[in-house]
Amino acid sequence: MEKSFAYIKGETTTDVVPGVSSPAERMAALEAIRQRAGSAGPDESQQTSAQLAAAYQDETDPAIRAAIVRAGAGYPTEAARNMLETALADPDADVRIAACRALGQKADADAVRMLGGALQSDVDTDVRLAAVAALGSTGHSSAVPLLGQALEERDPAMQYEAVQALRSVTGEDLGNNVNHWRQFVQGERPPSAEPVSIVERFRRIF
Repeated sequence: MEKSFAYIKGETTTDVVPGVSSPAERMAALEAIRQRAGSAGPDESQQTSAQLAAAYQDETDPAIRAAIVRAGAGYPTEAARNMLETALADPDADVRIAACRALGQKADADAVRMLGGALQSDVDTDVRLAAVAALGSTGHSSAVPLLGQALEERDPAMQYEAVQALRSVTGEDLGNNVNHWRQFVQGERPPSAEPVSIVERFRRIF
């Protein structure tokens, strides 16, 4: 583990630049840390999360910051969660997207709260779309009102992501009719879709 963090901090020796590890080595070290999350015990998780959080604060390369965020996603610690919340305000959009996806792995109301903040306040469309998709990944019922708000936006991509996310969270399948999903979010039962005839099915296929 210490060797991995030496790579992350750029403290190792390479053939290219003595004393500085390459970006590829640093990415590989972070990927190894990410893959270890599932088997790490409580003490290792705490130590690793703290080191990742410190590395994130010191890192100037946004690609490495995004990799640090991905590495910390699977560690169930306060330090890791705080880092993800901090990353939602990162100046680089790709880092914020990585933070949204990482929070999507947390099936709890706190993750939904943070993702809701990104959805409502971020100025980058791709980040907001990532937040909607991540809300669906949480599978948490508290995401439904936030996804209902996303349905009200004019952007078809946003509406599409909101529908997919609602389908994941609720287990319902109301098709792609945005109005039906709006009714559902408001507590109304939308009309059932009319059955499609065999002839119509063939027409759609061919």
